[in-house]
Amino acid sequence: MKSASRQTAFFIAKRYVVSRKKHNIINVISIVSMVGIMVCTAALVIVLSVFNGLEETISGWFNDNNPDFMITLREGKSFETAEFPMEKLQHLDGVTEVDEMVSDLALVTYQDRQELLQLIGVDTGSRTMQVYADVLVDGDARPYYGEQACANLGTVAAGKLLVNLKSYDLLKVYYPKRTKKNLADPASAFNTDYLYPTGVFASNTDHDQNYLVCPIEFARNLMHYQDQATSMAIYTNPSADVKKLQHEIETIVGPSFVVKNQQQQEETLFKTMQSEKLVTYIILAFILFVAAFNIIGAIGMLVLEKQRDNAILYSLGASPSLIQRIFLYEGMAVSLIGGILGILLGVIVCWLQQTFHLIKLGGGDGYYAIPYYPVEMHLTDLLLILITILLINVLTAILPAHMLKKSINKTSMI
Repeated sequence: MKSASRQTAFFIAKRYVVSRKKHNIINVISIVSMVGIMVCTAALVIVLSVFNGLEETISGWFNDNNPDFMITLREGKSFETAEFPMEKLQHLDGVTEVDEMVSDLALVTYQDRQELLQLIGVDTGSRTMQVYADVLVDGDARPYYGEQACANLGTVAAGKLLVNLKSYDLLKVYYPKRTKKNLADPASAFNTDYLYPTGVFASNTDHDQNYLVCPIEFARNLMHYQDQATSMAIYTNPSADVKKLQHEIETIVGPSFVVKNQQQQEETLFKTMQSEKLVTYIILAFILFVAAFNIIGAIGMLVLEKQRDNAILYSLGASPSLIQRIFLYEGMAVSLIGGILGILLGVIVCWLQQTFHLIKLGGGDGYYAIPYYPVEMHLTDLLLILITILLINVLTAILPAHMLKKSINKTSMI
C-alpha cells in the first residue's frame, strides 16, 4: 500500500514538474531555482577540482625533491652516526638508499650582501645530491673545484645574493660556535669558511628560497662535527608500501627519532591547502543552500494553484501524507535536476580544461611555474557534492510540504 502511495505521489509530482502552470511566474521561479542550483553545483565541482589539481602539482614538486622518509631527532640537534642503525635500514625491503645529512641555518655573505640560509651538507654522489643536480638551471653540481668546496643555491637565494657563477667571488659562511663566546670580539663567536658557487637549482618549492647544498665534509667542519649527522634521508622503490615501511623504520630507530613521510615533511602546507578547500566547500555549499530556497517560493505558489486539485484528491480518498509527498517530490525533482545538470556541466568544463588548457595563468606568457590552471577530478568530491544536493533538497522541500499537510489537517480540504 505504501509503495503504491509513493508511486502515485511520484507520478503526479512528475506531471507537475513538466506541465505548464497557469501562472507563468511559477515557471520562471522554478527555472531560476534550477539554473541557480546548476551554476552553484558546477562551481563546486570546478573549484574543488582546481584545488585537487594544485595539490597534486605541488605535491609532485615536493615529492621530487624530498626523500621518501626523513629521520630526525625528537629532541636535540645531532646524533652519532656510529650508533645509528643504518645497516638495518639499508637491508629493509624496498629501501634503496640511506643518506647522511648535516643541516642548519647559517649566515651567508656574498660581496656586500648577506642572507640567512639553510645549509644542507650531503655526501657527494648520493641520491640527495643528485636530486638537486637534476633541477639545475644554471652551472653544474660539482662538489669541489680543486680543493675548494662548492655550493648549489636555490634560484631565489641566488637572486637575493646576486650570485654571479662566472665570477671567482666566494660565498663566506658564518656559523655560531657552540663553545663560550668572547663578547669583546663578536667575530670570534662564529666559525667561518668559504664556498665556491657553481650551480643554481629551481625546484618550484620553498627550497629555492633558502637552501644551499654543499658537501657534507664542509658542513661538518664548519659546525665542528666529527661523525655526527642531523638527519637521515631514506629513498625507496616506487612500489614500496609506504605505511608498512614507515612502521618498520620507526620500530628500528626507536622513540628517540621522528620518521616523516613525504607528506608529513610538508605537513603545514598540505593542512593549509586542505583547510582552504574545506572553507571554500562550506561557502559554496551555503550559496547553494540559499539558491535552493527559491524552491520554497515556487512550491508555495504551486500549492495555491493546485488547491482545487488537492481538494479533489482528498475527496477521492488521498491522505494528507500523500498530498504532502506530491509537493515534496516535486521540489526535490527541481533541485535534483539542477544539481545533476550542474555536476555534468562542471565535469565537462573540467575535462575541457584538462584536455585543452583553455584558462592560462598570467596570460600564458611563460613567467609562471604552472602555465595553466591544473584540474584533477576526484570521484569522492562528486559523491560529496551529490550528497550535499540531496540534503539541501530535503531541507528546502520538506518545509512547504509540511506547511501544506498542516493546512490540510486544519481545513479537511473542504
